[in-house]
Amino acid sequence: MIVCLCANVTERELVETIMAGATTVKEVGRRCGAGTGCGSCKPLIREYLARARTAAVAEAPLPMAAGAAGMEAPPLTMAAGAAEQA
Repeated sequence: MIVCLCANVTERELVETIMAGATTVKEVGRRCGAGTGCGSCKPLIREYLARARTAAVAEAPLPMAAGAAGMEAPPLTMAAGAAEQA
């Protein structure tokens, strides 16, 4: 499917551009040309960028606080040199 008629950019090219690191409409335009002509595809580009951000947040591991979800924090241990000084 063509998402930008002016620059003849396909949906696949747009997704690849975003997956390669483009994070703004302007950056997408610099990398593949989409959104640099009439601008009618900019809302679609924004939608794909938002989806990519949502996916990245969903995949990012969350730091676990001590005691969260019934998990115990690991015991603290002294470093080898610190044990001799104590």
